[in-house]
Amino acid sequence: MSTLSLTLDDDLINQAQEYARRTGTDLSVLVAELLRPVVVPARPRRPLSPAVEALAGCIILPPDFDYKKALGDALAEKYR
Repeated sequence: MSTLSLTLDDDLINQAQEYARRTGTDLSVLVAELLRPVVVPARPRRPLSPAVEALAGCIILPPDFDYKKALGDALAEKYR
């Protein structure tokens, strides 16, 4: 493992150290976790099955559709 020196604003460093303490992690681990998604290429996604792909675009929802509310309503109805 290598050592890296960064120059950051003192307030940012203090806030990051406090966050690391609160979450019980090391500041180096925190920085690595934040950098990894940016620098490591994402794995290619598996192709969708033809059955799932055929469903694309089969429903048009209004722009203000609230998925969480609709799901909650459906579950409340199911378990009533």
